[in-house]
Amino acid sequence: MTVPRLYLSVNGCLCPRSEPDPAWGDVAKASINIEYGDGHASTRDVHWAPRLITALDSLLMQYGVELVWLTSWNEFDATRQLLVPELHGLAGGRMLDVTTPPKHPGQTDGETGLWKSQRIEEDQNVPAPFIWIDDADVQLHGEKVLNATLETPSLLIPPHSAVGITVDDIARMRIWLEQLP
Repeated sequence: MTVPRLYLSVNGCLCPRSEPDPAWGDVAKASINIEYGDGHASTRDVHWAPRLITALDSLLMQYGVELVWLTSWNEFDATRQLLVPELHGLAGGRMLDVTTPPKHPGQTDGETGLWKSQRIEEDQNVPAPFIWIDDADVQLHGEKVLNATLETPSLLIPPHSAVGITVDDIARMRIWLEQLP
């Protein structure tokens, strides 16, 4: 059987824009400094629910799911080098390229977000059942991905960016994974 994949975004999913789903309980916080070189850097203040990280780790292990980071945090390997140590979980995982194609004249910002759906389609050249969690791009480009991967079992979850992944989202993933052949 092919190993299922979890394509996971950070902002608005693991690290919501407000506070995590209250059902998760305690909230952890960190300020992460990303160095871009040439004296440029940025600090990202993030917060997350440690119980969410534990639930995702458990899900990955129990069902043998491959974690695939699909996030702007992949630039400079910030996901695995800076964020994951703070999370105390979700170690490893494969990263998909964050390089975005140049914006064409007349192209809207929503269309530039196609890079995530393009990376999934490229990665699905070797088909595997997959879950895609993204607070914005699932709604914007999920149909495109579903059309490109018609024969592949998939579950798309667009969390509300203010609260991120919920307890109910984890339950949906668990049910979906249990139904795979």
